Amino acid sequence: MAVSQTDFSAKEPSLGYFYQVKYALLLLLTNAKNLENPKIRIEHLDDVDIEDINSVNLYQTKLHIKNKANLTDSSVDFWKTIRIWSEHISNGTVNVDHTIFNLITTEAVPDTSILYKLKDNNFKDSETQEIIDKLDIIALNSTNDTNRKAYEAYSQLSVDNKKKLVQNIRIIDNSIDISEIDSKIKKQLIFSTYPDYLDAFLEILDGWWFKKAIENLVGRIESIPSEELQLKIVNIGDSFKADNLPNHFPDQMEITDDEVENLKEKNFLKQLELISISINSRTVKRAISDFRRAFEQRSKWLRLQLLNPDEEEEYDKRLKDYWKNIFDIMSDEADGKGSDELKDLGKNFYIEQFAKTCPQIKIREKFNEDFLTRGSYQILADSKKIGWHPNFKNEL
Repeated sequence: MAVSQTDFSAKEPSLGYFYQVKYALLLLLTNAKNLENPKIRIEHLDDVDIEDINSVNLYQTKLHIKNKANLTDSSVDFWKTIRIWSEHISNGTVNVDHTIFNLITTEAVPDTSILYKLKDNNFKDSETQEIIDKLDIIALNSTNDTNRKAYEAYSQLSVDNKKKLVQNIRIIDNSIDISEIDSKIKKQLIFSTYPDYLDAFLEILDGWWFKKAIENLVGRIESIPSEELQLKIVNIGDSFKADNLPNHFPDQMEITDDEVENLKEKNFLKQLELISISINSRTVKRAISDFRRAFEQRSKWLRLQLLNPDEEEEYDKRLKDYWKNIFDIMSDEADGKGSDELKDLGKNFYIEQFAKTCPQIKIREKFNEDFLTRGSYQILADSKKIGWHPNFKNEL
């Protein structure tokens, strides 16, 4: 079925923001090698800006998911961008002498356009005035009302600032589109991990990057330094080594009352009820979070072939052996006890041994996340292989 114009107009803005954030990651990866301790900001001076101790690079990203058109002399994309840059110069927000103005577009600049000379700054100093004269004519004579404010902002620049602006513009046309950007990023990461792990590596980096981008957008952090990105890449790389595994679920999940209600028939929650832990308690919500994180993490490792099924089985065996050792001690204490005393004994066993503390049983030597151990115990409890109440097998 054909896609309508309305479908495109609805999708482009959303994909544009996604493209902008992803392109920011690509820009920081590629510029980190050439700039002096660069840091990146999103939606600050421009869509993206990269600053180091010597210069500022501003980037406008223009994504078009329809058939690619040409970027013409009177293009709305070009003049909207010129307006932003002109206002920054007029307001003194940027130093035009030390700023590179980049327009990145998926459209093409025809060689008949004056903008063609701005591709990669591909013109001689003697041609600068020719470009300015052409832009002046467009700004003065065009009847395009959409561009009116852009023409006004450009026209208010001094002759000297127009010259400096034009000399510092870079148009990068026919840029990669949204379907190609991941492959470009992976090429920058090619030596960061094993070839088979690149997709999994990028998935983790993406999650971290979007979180940092949101923090930057809402003002929690001023910028994202290249050093921080470098340290994250090293950290992710370490997690793919033979004695470690990547953590795809680093954050505690927020469990709602509705989620508790939907899961209340699960055996691992019934096991907690057996030892008088209220279904509405924070303890239960933490158990659900651990259960879900562990289940999803283990499934992801297996799906990505980072974990061998035999290794997973051996891990569960070690978890169960540890539990059995201390469960037998608790069961000896349960002999002759009444119903309420058994519940108290089981509750104390669970809280002291598996909630307040966590058994130090690792699936890999350097993977030290407690949620995996606690959650894996909840998975075993859900399959009734272990329990907390001394008589859990009979009570369930």
